[in-house]
Amino acid sequence: MTRFNVLLAMVGAGVLAAAMTADERQAPVNQQAPLVNQNMPQPNQQAAPASRQAAPASPDAAPASQKEAPSRSEARDRGLTWLSEHQAADGSWGQRYKLAVTSFSCLARLATDEDPFAGPGGRSLEKGLNYILAQQKDGMFAQQGGNWIHGQGFATLALSEAYGRSLTCKTKPDMDMKAVREVVAKAVGQIAAHQSNSGGWWYTPGNKNGHEGSTTVCAVQALVSADNYGIPIDKEVLARGFEYLKQCQNPDGGFDYQLGPGNASMKEGTAGGVATLGLMQKFDYLVMMKGYQFLLKTTPQVISRERFPYYGHFYGIMGMRLLGQEFKDFRDKTDGYITGAQTDVLSWQRPDGSWPIRGSHLTGAESEDYATAFASLILSIPDGRLSIFNRQKPKPPTVTANALASLTIACKPGNSP
Repeated sequence: MTRFNVLLAMVGAGVLAAAMTADERQAPVNQQAPLVNQNMPQPNQQAAPASRQAAPASPDAAPASQKEAPSRSEARDRGLTWLSEHQAADGSWGQRYKLAVTSFSCLARLATDEDPFAGPGGRSLEKGLNYILAQQKDGMFAQQGGNWIHGQGFATLALSEAYGRSLTCKTKPDMDMKAVREVVAKAVGQIAAHQSNSGGWWYTPGNKNGHEGSTTVCAVQALVSADNYGIPIDKEVLARGFEYLKQCQNPDGGFDYQLGPGNASMKEGTAGGVATLGLMQKFDYLVMMKGYQFLLKTTPQVISRERFPYYGHFYGIMGMRLLGQEFKDFRDKTDGYITGAQTDVLSWQRPDGSWPIRGSHLTGAESEDYATAFASLILSIPDGRLSIFNRQKPKPPTVTANALASLTIACKPGNSP
């Protein structure tokens, strides 16, 4: 019997039989939005149901194929064009959470192209990165809308991935990438300094007793990205973050909103947990198997009707990609899940190339910039251009002291040194 089958047997029918149905599993009443923080979590606050429902998409659909690629890439490119056309003069995107949404937009561009700094799209990317850089001092990013860690985490992730892509892309950015690396190093230090006693993170800095799942997912992925590109991090902080998320898993395989009793398994939160724990260098097979089974049972079309569908699909697709990399025997199922989720996302695109806000929490708090950036990024995950989309660390060229000094680039986009 293969390790694959042994692990499935360990998870067992008993675990799945004990799991609640998709309709029975409700997010905890004090669950906070992954991005939006409405003056911090309030107990006994129920979210309104999503106003729209997507067309069903089977998790067992045929694996992604070549015929799907043109539709996916065309939709993604139209989304990125829309974003470039709707970028603010200061380089930002978004409404209430500009730092996080600008970070999504930059990540979407970085994830799409082998040469992301080339042409008009590259200039838009640079404007976005410069906006992000302007929002920090000594690696500490500004708090927006009562929420700090999501902005801190996503901004750090965007700058880290930009630095990493700049090492190997043909067209070099017209930016001081040595300075970008230094900001990332300081930013991961700030993330580490504000880890709670539990090993997780809270929405605002300095709270050593607060902790939550989506905040921890955001912080941990930023740390992993920096480490992937040789930027120093505190490995103990990273290990404690991973351990916090593992302790949030319930017997049914789903993940709690936060560590502690009385929390039901979340659908989108489970996607975030699986996607993040899939980045552990030492794969925790039992935890991942249980999360995998929970997501398959949930199905992408159920997540499409939840409060945070873009968030859920982003992490669900990422988690399934990482599982498929670890287990070749899983790929029919993981590719089918990815296809189902992306089919729903593709169906939501508007004629002008943008995507609408979906779900109940972000209506009125964010613009279609958020949805379009997230959707464009979702469609790029299978291409694996961001380091966090892969189990194996990237192998960038060796950065010597002289090479690092040369990252202070003064060439124009479109020209290679």
